[in-house]
Amino acid sequence: MNANKQISYLKNHKSTMIGIRQSVKSSVCIPLISTNSGFEVLFEKRSLNIESQPGDICFPGGMVEPGETTQEAAVRELMEELNVSASQIDMIGLMDILSGNSIYIYPYAVELKQYRNTFSTDEVEEVLRVPLDFFLQNEPEIYVSRLKVIPPEDFPYERIYGGRNYAWRDRKEEILFYQYRDHTIWGLTAKIMHSFAQIWTENSRLEAE
Repeated sequence: MNANKQISYLKNHKSTMIGIRQSVKSSVCIPLISTNSGFEVLFEKRSLNIESQPGDICFPGGMVEPGETTQEAAVRELMEELNVSASQIDMIGLMDILSGNSIYIYPYAVELKQYRNTFSTDEVEEVLRVPLDFFLQNEPEIYVSRLKVIPPEDFPYERIYGGRNYAWRDRKEEILFYQYRDHTIWGLTAKIMHSFAQIWTENSRLEAE
């Protein structure tokens, strides 16, 4: 290929995240319900009969299927898990994407209208409404976990400086917890909620200026 043409391609390249093609993509909805006293955020308690994270509090969501956009996946999962129709969903937009451990989670804020506390008992144990103000007024507890690098047995130590004594840099990961009454909201769901609360607060501050 002509060098100048290659440079032209590079200039027009749309950046993405390394490894995203090999990663798992998941989408969730952050459902907002308007009340007389302000917005509430809707969460699910996962069914106790499912294998993956039973009993955890989470947002409606799941894996993005082949040929599906992240937004389509978010809406589909919301409709399936809460037994709602498309007419009840007012899409607000994509919030900040969460990445980690080879998974990318795409959170979509939506306004859920005329919701009657319906849900699929196959996946959901119960639904939980938490005032948005709770997250705007309370910071989460943060616990730092250290993730140690453990190479496989056939790792070629002889090809790196220091060999088996190489000073691997351990990764740190913050694990967030919110406690709302007797409900614990933690992990990735808490991270997404904390990010959303920050976006809400920043936008409110800009509007007030």
